[in-house]
Amino acid sequence: MRISASLSLILSFLFFTFPASAGEKITVGGTDYPNAEMTEVSRDGIIFKAEDGSYVTLLWADVSAAQLSAVKVKFAGALENALYDAHYVKGTVFQVSPDGVVIQIDLDEEDTGPEFKNGARVLTNGLVIVKDLPTNLPQSEGASIEITAHKRQTYTYDMGIAAKEIPLLTMAKPLWGQEQEWKNTEGQSMYAKLVAVKDDKGMFEKGGKRFVYDLANLDDEGRKRAAEIAEKLAGFPLP
Repeated sequence: MRISASLSLILSFLFFTFPASAGEKITVGGTDYPNAEMTEVSRDGIIFKAEDGSYVTLLWADVSAAQLSAVKVKFAGALENALYDAHYVKGTVFQVSPDGVVIQIDLDEEDTGPEFKNGARVLTNGLVIVKDLPTNLPQSEGASIEITAHKRQTYTYDMGIAAKEIPLLTMAKPLWGQEQEWKNTEGQSMYAKLVAVKDDKGMFEKGGKRFVYDLANLDDEGRKRAAEIAEKLAGFPLP
């Protein structure tokens, strides 16, 4: 069947004028959001931008295998940032102290985007101190800083006229997200990171390689730690 030149021209016009949408239909809290665009990830789920410009979160429990695969392609590294509650810091060096580098967070009142960037929660105001800021980053007062770090605890910052509690950040992942020593009931040990738990089995990672180990073979202290980490991993997809 041949298509006339005029019909071909019309079809070409429609194709370029109304391109295929990159969004998808999702349902959050019983509400349908057609043509929603995947924009970020968080500890709770995938963040989509709706047609009206608002942001909604599709919980991990409701995420399909195809959507999770898309996240791993589009947001490489974001899943780990979200899992370990990372913080995105953008600002300037306020002061360098013996305990770390104090950073003044930039406040962007016009920013209406999601609260996360590459899986890390965006800090929007105030001061933070980073105890282990890499030396390859500028650290003189007024220098621009943009990093992803993890909150370890709070720090009492002496401002001269008053003391203020500010977040203490570190570039290292939380201890439970690092390789650590595990001992079995016979006293033998291994160093690995626990990345997933299902029933009585644990998936460990060492040097980028993963393996499954029966948690019942761990000593009492190891089983206790594994149970605590399992609570932190619960409901979150395997990075």
